[in-house]
Amino acid sequence: MSTTHVLGRLAHTLGQSSEAERHWAAIAEACQQLFGYGLLTGLVYLQQEKLMRRIYSSNEAISPLGGFKATGKGPWSGRVLDQGLPYIGRDEADIRTVFSEAEDLVARGLHAVLNIPVWYGGEVLGSINILGPRGAYNAVPEALIHLVAGVCVPALASARETAREAARGIDSTSLQSV
Repeated sequence: MSTTHVLGRLAHTLGQSSEAERHWAAIAEACQQLFGYGLLTGLVYLQQEKLMRRIYSSNEAISPLGGFKATGKGPWSGRVLDQGLPYIGRDEADIRTVFSEAEDLVARGLHAVLNIPVWYGGEVLGSINILGPRGAYNAVPEALIHLVAGVCVPALASARETAREAARGIDSTSLQSV
């Protein structure tokens, strides 16, 4: 199936539905066809609260829904959340620099990552995180990353207020940081 066809189907589904389950099923299918993955997650970014919340996981045994992570001043946060640039982690060393749960991911054969920041209105709404085998995302065209991000805006925008309400009263000092 062509890239244009995959993105067209994804855009149609996201535009026709307001149901999170349908959004994420379509995103998961499109990302599998475009990039391949062993794990796909979606996180909403709450800039004022300096938090991220997991709103989708293709495997909750590895990456459960609903958890919050504090955002920090590290290179990943600066690149993906502040600058809105994609991050490609090519191997286990890169996974270890980004994920607090790196050893579990590496043990499951998830040695590479593609983090896709999703923008709207000049700010990052969140990220789509795709993990797979070593080197899996080295040759992904940047234009394709930006197209996927743009098409996925509705899925993250619709989840943001719910995540913000759930974040009320969270003490971010006790959370793992990204």
